Amino acid sequence: MSKSNVCVVFDLDDTLYMERDYARSGFCAVGKWCADRLGIEGFQQQAQALFDEGRRGDVFNATLDRLGVVCDAVTIAMMVKVYREHFPDIKLLPDAVECLERFQGLVHLGLLTDGNPISQWAKIDALGLRYRFDAIVVTGEWGVEFFKPHLRGYQYLESKLEICRGQFVYVADNPTKDFFAPRTLGWNAIRVRRPSSLHEQQECSRGLTRCEVSSLKMIPSMICELYKTRFENQGKE
Repeated sequence: MSKSNVCVVFDLDDTLYMERDYARSGFCAVGKWCADRLGIEGFQQQAQALFDEGRRGDVFNATLDRLGVVCDAVTIAMMVKVYREHFPDIKLLPDAVECLERFQGLVHLGLLTDGNPISQWAKIDALGLRYRFDAIVVTGEWGVEFFKPHLRGYQYLESKLEICRGQFVYVADNPTKDFFAPRTLGWNAIRVRRPSSLHEQQECSRGLTRCEVSSLKMIPSMICELYKTRFENQGKE
């Protein structure tokens, strides 16, 4: 069976895996670096506790404060580098595996994600995603000014895959930035709202997405109904 003229584009963080797992992996890497290079113990545990309390943006500084350690900006920058460049210990969520396997070879698949390109490509490789998608966009390769909700990433996928705009669907988690651009371009949009995801508590503006789901298992049947694309060779409807 040839691929249908439909493209399902996925976000990465908190859509295909849990972003909290990446943070945990990064804190572990930085904790080992702190112990080996600085003789500082307990970094991972304190950083994780602060993250779980909702601390963002200055976790490293706040962790060192809790540990009674004074470090300069150069040391903090090195810690950030270790965090961003470590190879993460993360896994695809089971429903993401099922969804992607069901779509494989039947629809076009895209991936569009913001973030530091070294970090995002490390995540992509750790999750084994590089060859699952027809096209991958890491907007950080163009600069932060092209992060979502900028149109460039979505327009790049349109030009790369040459599919009618009305046949694109974006599946993502963050209502503050993920859906404005694709909706402007005439794409469909579906929000995945996972328990314990970083944006779980944020509400989505009325009409911004077609629907909201808690699991990607529901997506193939929705695409089947929306575009009359069938999945008989997967043994499912």
